[in-house]
Amino acid sequence: MSRKIVLVFMAVSVMLAGCESETASEHRGGIIGGVAGAGLGGLVGYGIGRNTTGTLIGAGVGAGLGYIIGNEFDKKKAREGDVAQSNELAGTTWRVQQLNVPNAPAYKEMYLSFQPNNQLVTTTIMPDGQVVRATETYRVADKTLIINRPAQGDQPGYVINAKYNISGDTISFDSPDFTAQLLRIDQLPTQARA
Repeated sequence: MSRKIVLVFMAVSVMLAGCESETASEHRGGIIGGVAGAGLGGLVGYGIGRNTTGTLIGAGVGAGLGYIIGNEFDKKKAREGDVAQSNELAGTTWRVQQLNVPNAPAYKEMYLSFQPNNQLVTTTIMPDGQVVRATETYRVADKTLIINRPAQGDQPGYVINAKYNISGDTISFDSPDFTAQLLRIDQLPTQARA
């Protein structure tokens, strides 16, 4: 293999590796697929054309196809909930201390439990003592909590993006729609587990 071809492979690899940013863990399959596709495509292109042009075309086509295949794999894993997210909220439970939202619902106590499987369970104790639970999906990206609840029956779905900051056992949320302050607790109190 000529020196030019090796340099082309190195350039493509460096270019694709440069795509690995703060969201790389969400697109790992696409990045790996792109790099692997570029290498494999370059080899095939060189084998067919025996020149730099064939190598470059093969590397470009291979990188594109590899990225598409890897990205589709990432999307499938995310849809199935198999993406193991390692974030500082997973496995924690919080008691709402303060909630500032227009038309705030009446409640006595409210708790948020961030499950490791990307499920957010909100447990609300109503003024009459009734316990109501809601489950949504969540993910964390760069100190932003993204909560998603698809439409259910006549209830519309929604997506919430809220910046958060953890200080000791307190977490603060700030979004255009609401602000909140929560206190970390070890587990739900007995009345919230009913």
